[in-house]
Amino acid sequence: MSRIRLLRTTSFRLATIYLALFTASALALGAFVYLSIRHEILADFDERIVEETDALRAAFSQGGRERLAQMIEARGASGGGFSYGLQGPDGSLLAGNLRAPAGSAGAWMEAREEDGDEPREAEPEIVRALATRLSDGSILVVGDERRRSDEILRGVLSAFGWAVAATLALGTVGGLWLSAQFLRRIDSMRLTARRLMAGDWSRRIPLSPVDDDLTALGRTFNRLFDRIEKLLIANKQVSADIAHDLRKPLASMLRRLEAARDGDASPESVGAAIEAAIAEIQGVLETFNALLRIGQVEAGARRTAFRPLDLAEVAREVVEAFQPAAEEEGKTLIARLDAPLPAPGDKELIVQMIANLVDNALRHTPPGACIEVSGKPTPGGVSLTVADDGPGVAPDELKAIFQRFYRAEAARASTGTGLGLSLVAAIAELHGLECAASDNRPGLRVTLTTAEQEE
Repeated sequence: MSRIRLLRTTSFRLATIYLALFTASALALGAFVYLSIRHEILADFDERIVEETDALRAAFSQGGRERLAQMIEARGASGGGFSYGLQGPDGSLLAGNLRAPAGSAGAWMEAREEDGDEPREAEPEIVRALATRLSDGSILVVGDERRRSDEILRGVLSAFGWAVAATLALGTVGGLWLSAQFLRRIDSMRLTARRLMAGDWSRRIPLSPVDDDLTALGRTFNRLFDRIEKLLIANKQVSADIAHDLRKPLASMLRRLEAARDGDASPESVGAAIEAAIAEIQGVLETFNALLRIGQVEAGARRTAFRPLDLAEVAREVVEAFQPAAEEEGKTLIARLDAPLPAPGDKELIVQMIANLVDNALRHTPPGACIEVSGKPTPGGVSLTVADDGPGVAPDELKAIFQRFYRAEAARASTGTGLGLSLVAAIAELHGLECAASDNRPGLRVTLTTAEQEE
């Protein structure tokens, strides 16, 4: 995995932006903290000098200039950290090693320590000092080295600098790691897409155990690939089924028309052959119309016609329309639809879906059979069932009856194209319903249930 690809990833760019924003915020906060600490340190620094000055002024009040000079010499020799100076009214240095410039009495200043005539190996320390004029005209100077406060502030700056540097280093490493993880998952998606384009439809995007945005995206793409694979398989199957199921009526038409073309055929046989050919052609056209309708439904072309509906009311209308036909065949068609079943949908398609289920039940049940249309609300939506007590379908054929052109073994002797239940499944999927067939013991039960919505 090249470094250039890592640096160009969206995750690394986002990490860089967040790192820059965090660093800028940290710098602003650090500047505020540094200035606050500096102010407190310098304020404490000056307060100590003022307290020391007050103590020496009190000693001067009690013992005079000589007493003050003795205390200055004693404290300077003890190395307590302060520097002192006592100047006479004429400006001469009476004690200590700090001298206040002329006119600086009563003010803060920066002063240098003096060692008389002794040579110094280094530059004298600069101290911050307070000069105070005493009652006899002499000047008391008390100072402290700025080096100690500067060392504390430099330590604060050094610690903050190391913290910022560590943040930048960890942020950069973290950004590169996130980029590597991001690229690894993107590469797996890209590899899967290439395998799919090469025709290997068994491949799917591997999903991470972490349920994040990329996992959700991979899950969505896998469902898309499942749908595409299903459509491709269905398309291949439809092509084969069309070739198989249409060959018989076309061959029959060809034989009839060839027989009618013979010169010794009577006008009655010619007319019968033409009528039979017309009937065969109408059957073929009905098959193609059903296929086109299924294709339109699967493409979602009718979704714009969705309106709020009560499936129970629509189902009752279908039952009422089929009851006369059921009575003529000696069968019972009843509706148990007491509760409303609200759901959005295309009423025309919903009517056709329920009508196909009822017609299928009437077509494949013997006289005396009972067909029941029922429904109920469910926690996830609605459930609609069409059940009969006829011969039913073999257990190994229950999942196959919704395939195009598929006809159960018991139904091969009856008329039909084998597309009725396929259209039911297509309409159900368009409306977010799961279509399932089960054994009614006896008979067949087809249930339409609101499908669970995946995130």
